[in-house]
Amino acid sequence: MAISAEHQIYAELFADAPDTAVDFLRGLGVDVPDYDRSEVTSCDLGHVGPVERRSDVAIMLRGPGPADSPDKLMGIIVEVQRDEKERKRFTWPEYVAALRSRHECPVALLTVCPGQAVADWYAEPIRLGHPGFVLRPLVVGPSGIPAVTDPEEVGRRPSLGVLSAAAHGGQDMDVLKALHTGLDAIDRERAAKYIGFTLNLLAKTEGQAALEELMMTDTYEYSSAWTESLKAEGEARAVLRVLSKRGIDVPEKARRRISGCRDHDQLDAWLDRSVTITHIDQLFDE
Repeated sequence: MAISAEHQIYAELFADAPDTAVDFLRGLGVDVPDYDRSEVTSCDLGHVGPVERRSDVAIMLRGPGPADSPDKLMGIIVEVQRDEKERKRFTWPEYVAALRSRHECPVALLTVCPGQAVADWYAEPIRLGHPGFVLRPLVVGPSGIPAVTDPEEVGRRPSLGVLSAAAHGGQDMDVLKALHTGLDAIDRERAAKYIGFTLNLLAKTEGQAALEELMMTDTYEYSSAWTESLKAEGEARAVLRVLSKRGIDVPEKARRRISGCRDHDQLDAWLDRSVTITHIDQLFDE
């Protein structure tokens, strides 16, 4: 089954910043040991036979061991789930046991769900049958993700800023403003990536439109082919909006031509003409 873009984005956010998983575990009351560093480790949990077993993200926490060497203190498996899948109740215990066996250290399972109803469903304990052998998934849904409204915090923890915007950006404009401003503190290539992630996660919501509007302001400083294309899309929508408000009929061919244009000068000219023309053919007159 193909993995959705939304699924990949959530997984990459945790791979980019493994400490984010630690923060969520501690917020859920897990006793995470003090550690020196966190690192992404192999997601291949191994399986004899044709069935592949891979978690979305596997993290290892390392710190001083008995010989002051960087010992493996704890493993974390991060699973992203958008839908209710009964099969996960059978594979997750295997994931935990496999990573624990491989690295000979404690392992916790963190499940991240974009939808709260799905998060609540996965929070049910998984009873394996052996007396007392119960896996209780540690689940984070939108209600468990903090609303980050401090731009400085976004600059320090951009992955959390994106998670916050995805969870709350549709209702809280301050979250989107913090993301927009806070990403100025990191390099532009990474900032453009995180903006792209956020727009994808907010697709077809008021939050997406609000973030796009912020990006059109003169204060937006990121320069990339992706963001330039996004600006052009916004300008094309503005042309179509004016034509619609004025009652100008826009055939599908003309709509595709306007929507597909990435020339800012051309779009500006069309926007100026859209205010006065009486027929769509006049928009394209040279």
